[in-house]
Amino acid sequence: MSRRKQKKSSNKTLLFILAIIVVVIAIIIGNKMGGKNEVANNNATNEAKASQNKSGDTTAPEIKFQKERIVLAVGNKYADEDAIATDDVDGDITDKIKVSGNIDYDTPGKYEMKYEVEDAAGNKTEKTRTYIVREKASNGIPVLMYHFFYDEEGDWIRDNNWLSTEKFEEELKYLTENEFYYPSWVELEKYIDGEIELPEKSVILTMDDGDDSFFELAIPLLQKYKVNATSFVVTDWYGWKTKDQAYDYVDYETHSHEMHEAGSDGKGRIMTWSHDKIVQDIETSRSYLKGGTSVFCYPFGHWNQNAMDALKDCGIKLAFTTQGGRVKKGASKLELPRVRISKNTGINYFKDCVN
Repeated sequence: MSRRKQKKSSNKTLLFILAIIVVVIAIIIGNKMGGKNEVANNNATNEAKASQNKSGDTTAPEIKFQKERIVLAVGNKYADEDAIATDDVDGDITDKIKVSGNIDYDTPGKYEMKYEVEDAAGNKTEKTRTYIVREKASNGIPVLMYHFFYDEEGDWIRDNNWLSTEKFEEELKYLTENEFYYPSWVELEKYIDGEIELPEKSVILTMDDGDDSFFELAIPLLQKYKVNATSFVVTDWYGWKTKDQAYDYVDYETHSHEMHEAGSDGKGRIMTWSHDKIVQDIETSRSYLKGGTSVFCYPFGHWNQNAMDALKDCGIKLAFTTQGGRVKKGASKLELPRVRISKNTGINYFKDCVN
């Protein structure tokens, strides 16, 4: 090989080596710059948080649950996640909630789930919620029927529809200490339709009419023991009471407006009024109650096919009679029974009713 060719070959090799060195140096410089940029970005984020804290944002966000305790029947999962997180500066930060923990939905027991959230200023909140998995209710769901309440100091009429506050508190204490579950009306409807199971120790409390004794004596006890209940209100008599009186553990449903009076046949007016008149009465009653009411209680427990047809046209999902019994799967949703609780109900009988 001539010296000229050898020289050209050596030059090409040298250029190739130099090119490789340049590429390596560029990569090293790029990595260093990237690392510096990442550090700079982290520093900027931390400085921003520090700046916010200096400006006074030291308040931790708040986590709220629609249900503080979840009770499920074996095999059912809680699909309606209802945790909400809010911050006084950042607003709604629900999407930042992190949930940890495990639940065995097929094994009865108590499980703890931890909810964590952090705002932009670095303030953190943690909250734990209990999930209870129980065996399925095997004998239907008791829907309790109350009417009026009295205490020993008040001047109250005391026929069999009246219950002393002493007995009522004893019942609420028993339900609370034994961790009973209070299904919503939506859950009860799904249970009837066979869409879900409800856990054992499930019970629903209802109070007919909504008179003074309910507001003055029963509600304070419901609030004290955190027991949910529904007041079926005769709005022509007591509807004005519901306008500005909202409670954490009480909801209002209709017991009619003017149909809780004797009709032409001596029974409740709902038995003789026309379809359109019944519909109008229910719509009037609803106008007194907050929210969309979808549950009805027949005045005097009287009903017929015409009444049920009118309720269907009003969009009523569930209607209760005064017939005794538990609500079972497949029950007629506009002819549901209840368990009467009265003046002579003792605690042992009450335990039998709910267990």
